[in-house]
Amino acid sequence: MTRANQEHRGFGANVVERLLPQRRPFLFVDRVKRFLLCETRFIEASLQISVNDPVFEGHFPNWSLWPGVYVVEGLGQSAQLLATLDAIRRAGAERQDEGLGLRALEALDAVYSLRPGAAPTEQGLALLAELRRSPVVGLATRIDMRFLEPVLPGSRLDYRVEWTLEHSGVLGFNVEASVGGRPVARGELGASINARIPVG
Repeated sequence: MTRANQEHRGFGANVVERLLPQRRPFLFVDRVKRFLLCETRFIEASLQISVNDPVFEGHFPNWSLWPGVYVVEGLGQSAQLLATLDAIRRAGAERQDEGLGLRALEALDAVYSLRPGAAPTEQGLALLAELRRSPVVGLATRIDMRFLEPVLPGSRLDYRVEWTLEHSGVLGFNVEASVGGRPVARGELGASINARIPVG
């Protein structure tokens, strides 16, 4: 088993922002906790919901609730992150080193987190820069969600996305969002996501 096919520790907010085109206030993932890229492909990510988020001024006055559409968007962004990381793995495989770009991301995360670690290699950074020129575009093709509990300000919203289908350019994912280990939403998402990524 190659390093690229092993479970990976995740990344913090700075690397997440390098991998997704969305920006605040419409960025609903601030951490990738772990991911796996092999026959089974999944990602676990999260968002810390601040009580100061402007959406709570109107949703709803005197009873703040995190909008369900934001939960769905966070799950969709997590799916896009999984597709992006898989595209990085595939681009490395084209260079006979599946882990090349993933190691560069891990090294960048160490730099951003002020942890000791190896600097990203020039080859890894070049791979990420090359992929950046063809940004990912994600378009929902199917959303089938069930909401189980409300999400309140101050919660950490945890996402789990498993890749279940890849056919004719359409991807399918089983998704679940939870707070404190309790599911708040689950369902299926379909998306059309191209294979290239933005890494700034």
